[in-house]
Amino acid sequence: MTTAYGLPQSTATPRRDGTGAALAGGGYWLSRHRGLDCPDQLESTHEFTADPSVWSPPVLDDRTLFVGAGFGITRMSSGTRPFRLLALESTGEPKWVLRRELGGGFGIPKPTDDHVFVSTGANRLFALERETGRVEWTFDAGNERTGRMGVATVAHDGLVVISTTQPDADAFEGSTSNYVLGVSAADGELEWAVPIAGTVSSGLAVIDGTVVAVAQNGTAIGINPETGEEQWEIDLDGSVDWSTTLTPLAGEALVPREDGTVLTLATTTGEITGRHTDRATEEYDADEERARESDDGAVVRAVHRNEDALFVGDRTGGVTAYDADGNLTEQWRYEGDTRIAALETVTDRVAVLDQRGVYAELDRETGSVHRKFLLANGRSDDRCGLDPSNDRLNGLAVTRRQIVTSGRLYGTSRYQRPSDR
Repeated sequence: MTTAYGLPQSTATPRRDGTGAALAGGGYWLSRHRGLDCPDQLESTHEFTADPSVWSPPVLDDRTLFVGAGFGITRMSSGTRPFRLLALESTGEPKWVLRRELGGGFGIPKPTDDHVFVSTGANRLFALERETGRVEWTFDAGNERTGRMGVATVAHDGLVVISTTQPDADAFEGSTSNYVLGVSAADGELEWAVPIAGTVSSGLAVIDGTVVAVAQNGTAIGINPETGEEQWEIDLDGSVDWSTTLTPLAGEALVPREDGTVLTLATTTGEITGRHTDRATEEYDADEERARESDDGAVVRAVHRNEDALFVGDRTGGVTAYDADGNLTEQWRYEGDTRIAALETVTDRVAVLDQRGVYAELDRETGSVHRKFLLANGRSDDRCGLDPSNDRLNGLAVTRRQIVTSGRLYGTSRYQRPSDR
């Protein structure tokens, strides 16, 4: 089996394990000594596991949570494997499950009012009926053996935007191997295809009426979504991590480079309007980082924004809050214990998940810590004592009543979030 971005995986048959709230209904219990500064545990109420055990970041939309198995896997050496896409109720129980034999896993689901769109590592795009999970159409770019689609899918005004590598369907001619595609959301017909000099994975968004695509080699292009016309192209003077996502900020695109520099990009012209280097980059050496951990060496590990602030998490365990007005004025900084996996906001707090599985809630205005707990997982007894890696956890979704995490090795887990009182 081959995976995208150098993540080795096993090839056993996927399974689902649902664990009930046997220990204090998902409440607290005192943990054993698990290493330096390890908080008390919060037990999971549901766990979903798969093999290969790589799950997409969870996507929460109107109280339904969508998550796919096989995230980042481009193809299986043994042919195909059964992969699943889950739609989970707010209780944690499945609303529906899509099972498909695929040559590559599911990407990040993109729900809309009526549909859920999701790519696969084997160059296919699915459109599902949101309420039932029924497949309405499939777009096949061809070349399932070596081609692949990006993990991010974008929906815009009746159009689904996705990237593809090495397609060989009849619609693609010439020697170009990488494209950004516009596909009709109604019937799955190809509307346009724009070549790009590089592989696009997660770096895809529609911001201020422009499709912005950023390839891993640092090539960025802007596309008119109505016509498919390329409007601009620029070199970002540095590569981006495969998991880098684009964040809208005051009508511009925020792009974290692999060296930790955060760029602001004018979506109408492609001009780089700002560069911000976080303090975590001062001793960063990309070659050393890759050699010590893996080929995933990005400094900025998580970016999240709400209506008035931008939150950036890095490899040191720090979270910095900035004004969301485009000037990146620092409001506060939280110093955590180890690299950040994901960020979210809930009520008046910022939820922080690090790669040990420690979950913290910070005050949005000041960054002060309200509470912390270790999110226990049935597949690991002592994560606080382990050396955290970049890819153990990759996603977080939080509401007033639940916490959901996802990632590699540890599956997707749901926890009952304790009351704010």
